[in-house]
Amino acid sequence: MLAAGMEGGILKAGRFVLLIAILAALFSVAGCGSSDSSGVTVQTGSLSKAEFVKKADAICEAARTALVAKFFNFVKTHQAAASGGSHSKAALLGEAVDSAVAPNVEGEIHQISTLGAPGEYASEVASFLDVLQERLEKLQEDPNQLTVSATPFKQAGIAAEQAGMSGCAQSLS
Repeated sequence: MLAAGMEGGILKAGRFVLLIAILAALFSVAGCGSSDSSGVTVQTGSLSKAEFVKKADAICEAARTALVAKFFNFVKTHQAAASGGSHSKAALLGEAVDSAVAPNVEGEIHQISTLGAPGEYASEVASFLDVLQERLEKLQEDPNQLTVSATPFKQAGIAAEQAGMSGCAQSLS
């Protein structure tokens, strides 16, 4: 009897650990914005490229910190559902994307796109934000994609690195 009870507890704990592992992929998420299907529009301004990059990287790093806090709150709030099986994994992943990932990424995209990039640099920034937005949209359509990779925004991180935004790249990798 004791062994059966322990086995059931281990299975429940295992499911919770699996959920944490799946959602841990969210730790690498920090991103940026919102846009329609025509792409993110980046406003231009008087900042130098170095000033812009510094501010954008700070936005990405702050967003990652905020996402980690949201993630821990989500796990804490949904711990019973994860271990008790009252929610499916897909439903929990969908809730995680909707409540933590999407608002965070959309906010970042908005903040970075309105910073005022130097005119000659705006297209590089837009390319990065477009990749980030596209990936977010794919995750919103199918939250189970979070289980495929520990770095669901890896391509956006590569685009950020190519644009010279290493803080954003690190936040996404």
